[in-house]
Amino acid sequence: MIMALGLVLAQGAPDAARDAVSYEVTPVVGPGGLDGIDISLSFLGDRDGRTEVGLPTRWAGTQRLDRIITDVRVEGARLQRRRSGLRLRHRGGAPIRVTYRVRQDYAGPPRVGFDRPYRPSTLRDGFTLIGRTVFARVEGRDPDPVRFHWGEPAPAWHYASDLDPLEGTFIDFDTLADSVLIGGPDLTLRTRQSSAGPVRIAVLGAWGFSPDDLADRFVEIGEGSAEFWGDDGQPTFLALTPLAGDPSARVQSGLGLGDGIAVWLTPNQTLDEASHVLIHEQQHAWLPAEVGGLADGPSQVLDFWFSEGFTDFYAYRMALRLGLISPEAYVAALDEALALQARTPPGWTNASNANAFFNRPGALAVPYHRGLLLALSLDSRLRTTSGGTRDLDDVILAMRSGQGMAPQRLIRAYSDMGGGDIAPDLHRHLDLGWPIGVSTDGLGDCIRVIERPDRLYLEPGPGLIGKGTQSCQQRLSGR
Repeated sequence: MIMALGLVLAQGAPDAARDAVSYEVTPVVGPGGLDGIDISLSFLGDRDGRTEVGLPTRWAGTQRLDRIITDVRVEGARLQRRRSGLRLRHRGGAPIRVTYRVRQDYAGPPRVGFDRPYRPSTLRDGFTLIGRTVFARVEGRDPDPVRFHWGEPAPAWHYASDLDPLEGTFIDFDTLADSVLIGGPDLTLRTRQSSAGPVRIAVLGAWGFSPDDLADRFVEIGEGSAEFWGDDGQPTFLALTPLAGDPSARVQSGLGLGDGIAVWLTPNQTLDEASHVLIHEQQHAWLPAEVGGLADGPSQVLDFWFSEGFTDFYAYRMALRLGLISPEAYVAALDEALALQARTPPGWTNASNANAFFNRPGALAVPYHRGLLLALSLDSRLRTTSGGTRDLDDVILAMRSGQGMAPQRLIRAYSDMGGGDIAPDLHRHLDLGWPIGVSTDGLGDCIRVIERPDRLYLEPGPGLIGKGTQSCQQRLSGR
């Protein structure tokens, strides 16, 4: 590969080819199964003869990722390994190839309660990798393109990634890193056509539902979401990985990754139960990026109440709209958010949660239930002030043409819709950690609020019991 690269340069290659960093991903499979994943980077060294390669060290609460990188080999340079990266010394502009092996640093499959499942999994019979946890980066090359391709395939193994349609093309590093890669001898692949193009499903392991039913459900969710947002959506890749744990547990975890979605589930769930995380991650195709996005950097976690909580609200609303949950189940989900709020320590501020989010498991749920309850409260209030002519859907869709980050757009769009200034409400419930009260004035008799000493409760109202059920379903599901 190095010789070929040198030949291209001698012939006067385009700038993109000359500056590109090529990534090759090769599962290493022997008689005992998978021994790890080899990742190779091929590139031209810096002209001063000193090139630094940064290794992934932490991401999304997953720490010490450098421990999963072993067997580093270098061609065309001398190597000095440090914890956070590789220091290379070489002839100026020399072609270099760096190869390292990714091996998980824990025993057994990803499990409930152990770290987050984003940590690389390289079992004997399969692997799941998130790009940001495994791809090294040549320092100082941010503007330069990269290319991805799979290495020599192992017999009887199957691989898939959201990067597959881009294989061999010039992309940027963020596109490479914002990816999921999955493989194994029992990986099942399915493709469906949707209004946005091909939808690809990669399923690792055995489940109580068929890959075909999963693919059909995922297309249904994507097209329903795209209809709400008023566009065609986008081609999407779904990677499903088993999550080990208590047989009675029903645990879901997911990641929205640009045009890919990674989901981990305990295998005892039905397709209907699994649909919530599928919808939630599918909604991330629009929320928050299409309505202003969040600030970059460590402060981003302060706005997870919007990116995760509002997304959860719309996941439940979309499930109701598509008929994937009953109105009673929808009310039960909202009530569970109130139960989680009641278990949150008094005065637990947004800053408190930001400090604890990635290292205290109990903090993980706070932005979800807090944002969901905020969305419910704002939806009900706007229905009341507008006489039933507007709801939160109108606000969210108007945010697509707003200015600034998503939280600022929310404040402006809500005011423009006649809902008033919600900045003081956000300050009270986020910055000061006050509990969020729930009013259902705008929902008629569909939901009842019951106040008890321990907390507020939500129950199905008279409108959900009897002849008014259809009317309430339409009202609760929004537009």
